[in-house]
Order: sequence, then C-alpha cells, then structure tokens
Amino acid sequence: MIGLDAAELGLIQAHRRQLPTLARVLHAGVLRRLRSPAGLLAGSVWPTFFTGTHPGVHGIYHHLQWDEGRMRLRRVAEDWLPTEPFWYPLERRGLDVVAIDVPMTSASRLERGTEVTTWGAHDQLTPFAARPAALAAEIRRRFGRHPMGDEIPVEKTPRERERIRARLVEGARRKGELAAWLLESRPWDLSVTVFGECHRGGHLLWPEEEGEPPTALLDVYRAVDAAVGRLLEVVERAGATLVLFALHGMGPNTSQEHLVPRLMDRVNHPARDPAAASPDGGPPVRRGFVRMLRETLPAPLQNAVARAVPVSARDRVVDRAVTGGHDWRSTPGLAVLADLNGYVRLNLRGRERDGMLDPGSDACRAYRDRVARAFTALRTPSGTPLVDAVRFAGDEFPGPRSHRLPDLIVTWTGVPPAGAATADGFGTVTATLATGRTGNHRPDGFAVALEPGAAGGEAPPGHVADLAPRVTRMLLGEGAW
Repeated sequence: MIGLDAAELGLIQAHRRQLPTLARVLHAGVLRRLRSPAGLLAGSVWPTFFTGTHPGVHGIYHHLQWDEGRMRLRRVAEDWLPTEPFWYPLERRGLDVVAIDVPMTSASRLERGTEVTTWGAHDQLTPFAARPAALAAEIRRRFGRHPMGDEIPVEKTPRERERIRARLVEGARRKGELAAWLLESRPWDLSVTVFGECHRGGHLLWPEEEGEPPTALLDVYRAVDAAVGRLLEVVERAGATLVLFALHGMGPNTSQEHLVPRLMDRVNHPARDPAAASPDGGPPVRRGFVRMLRETLPAPLQNAVARAVPVSARDRVVDRAVTGGHDWRSTPGLAVLADLNGYVRLNLRGRERDGMLDPGSDACRAYRDRVARAFTALRTPSGTPLVDAVRFAGDEFPGPRSHRLPDLIVTWTGVPPAGAATADGFGTVTATLATGRTGNHRPDGFAVALEPGAAGGEAPPGHVADLAPRVTRMLLGEGAW
C-alpha cells in the first residue's frame, strides 16, 4: 500500500504526462473512488482508515483536541484515545508488516515487524521513532532528518514557499529511498508507506489565483511520482499487489474558520458590540493575551518564535489562544481548533469539568439554536452566504466516543475566505485567514489496485473505512478488490 496523503485525483489526471508512474497505475489498475468523513472532520480520515471505524467510534478529529476533563486542548495520545491500526492483528496472525509514516499513529507496538512513525509525516502525534529500536539511529545515519519539518500556521513569503517546495521535493526522494531500502532488506507480507509531501504541498503551494499553473506543487507531485516508481520496481519483483490510495483530496482554500472565534464572541457576549447588544447583555469579552498576540504579531516573528521552541511549547500557545480569556462560569460554548470547517464545543455540565449548560435543558437547546442561527445568518458585506450548513456531530457520527468530537460543525459555501462578515442580530466580525494555506481539503479520495495479470477498470465507489478490511481480506485470501 502506498498512500499519497491528500493527493488530488483531478490534478493527477490533468497532468498525466508529467506523472508517468501515477498515470501508469491509474491506467493499468482498478480504480475505486472513496468517500470520507473529511467533508465534516478533515483530521479524522487517517484514524478512520487504519482502524476501519468511523469518528464516533475512534473519537479522533485533529492532532490537538479539546479535553473536557482539563478544559484545554491537548495533543492526542495513546493514554487518552488509544487506537490499534489494522496491521497489528495481521501481525498477530503471523504476517510480516512494514509500516512507514502512517499519519496520526503513535510509537510502534509491533512485536516482530518494522514500523517508522513521524519521520516525514504531515500530521504528527508523537516524535520520530522506529521499531526495532536500533532502526531509528540507522535511518538517521543513512537518510538524515526528513526535510519537511513542522508546519507553522502563518503567512508565507514567496521565498519561504520556494524553500518549502525544495524541501518537499527532497523529502519525497528520501522517502522513496528509505521505503525501498526497508522493503528490500526485510520480510513483508503487507507494507504501508505514506507520502506526506503531497499533503503539505497541497496546503502551502496550491495556486493562489484561479487559473494559475500549479508549477511548484507539480514539482512535489513529480518527486513523489519518481519515488513511487522506485517502489513499484520492488513490488513487481516481489509479484505483489499494489494499492495506491489517497483518503481525501485538495483544492483552493475556501475556509472561513478564522471568523468562527470572533462570531462566537458575539454569540456569547453580545454587549461587546453595541450594535449587537440585547437585553440579556453580558460583560465585555476578553480575548486573552495569547490570542491577541497571535492575531496581531507579524507572521515572520511568529514563525521565528515557533521554530525556536519545542512542540510542547507551541501546543501550549495554541491552547491559550483558544481557551485564554474565558470565564467558564459564563461561557456556554467556544470555538475549538479546526483547519477547514468551524468547530464549536458546548460547555456541558457533567461532561466538561467546569460545565455550565445542563444537557437537554431548555437553556441548552436555546443556546444551540442561537449558535446555529448566528452562523446560518453569516454573509459577506455584499450579501453572499458563507455557511452551507450547521451540523451536529453526534447525529452525523454516533458512537462510544462521539463525545470527544465537536458538538457543532459549520460547513462553508465555497466562496473565497472573507475578511469581514455580518450576521443579522450579531453585528459585523472581521478577521484574516492567516494560516499561509492556499489549499485545503476536499472530501473525496481514491484507491487503485494493480494486481499481477489483472485488467484495469473502475470498481464501484467505497468508503475509506472499508479500505483496511478489504485489504485484510485480500491478504488472507478471503476476497478480491
């Protein structure tokens, strides 16, 4: 299995001549288009894939999630939201496994197999590690550090984007060499290798203007194409089946997520804007010192500071930007961290440590309706609607861990990011999308199987949660693609 993290099928098809390996696999293999939960919870796709379950079951939607017991954001960890990738039970059945850079996984617990985590992954839960233990040092000696590095969510200059392009091209080359070395030097029945370079490149190198050629991003895709070609040689010598897949896609960034905290300020404290005041009023809201700094400090300074401090310090800064300034006794809900849609968490008594709303009460229903009404009314100054729908995660993703998900998910209409918006009864909010992301997620993915001696074609659509069970049945001789 070779994962192209957040690779866009339409871009690949439009540039087949420049991507000969991917074009060959798409032509000769059997293509299956995949639905995913990325339309609502973009960060949930990898746990959905490797557990074969939906977000209400595994509970993961982002690398930094709201922890109701601590009233703060925290990085997802095994002690909090444990998951078991599908290759673990396969190893227990006697199969040999090699897994490389599968996003949103934790340090390996394989007993015999080979697993590399967070060497060159876009989404990272844990520091770089490998199993067996000595492998990490050997990877550093042979291949060095993956040059992709961390993503700092600030605006990028043209020079910075060029450095990002060059690092991703080099990273894809090294990833291909690392994966080929591992597959040629170790036994395997199943290998899973993921190229995170497509994901990072899609976010930061997607053309800023409609119709502009994706030159820099295509350089990254070409490097990944060459690396996949190197691995395809190994696969064909082994007489193995290749499954090339992407769990979701990428397109122009149409997120309005930057407006969500400002609108939630108005929902919770209408007196902040005299034009939006109501009889129930409320004290003026304080944004919190860290949030104010993140909204006002120049991007180069934020970038320099973020790269100079450890990941744990950056996580604390992000948490304070979200939670700072809130008095939980008068905060019935808040905007939590997101990367595409808007996420709102209700402050429920009995679930949140400092909850104030009684679940199922008239007050809770009224507040939930107030939030939905505010977002549904959100429009650009020219009157264009910004919000497609306000959905309730518990209804969309029922399950034993649905309480870990945001309560409300706000999806957008697809217009370019707005700097200002007005909602009837809530006034005008202004904010800038300052993440540096010119591209953002699209919900549909694909998988194509290239089996020795089999003809190409297209299979019925599927879902990313069904991909691992399907591959498992193929490995065990109990089913076909």
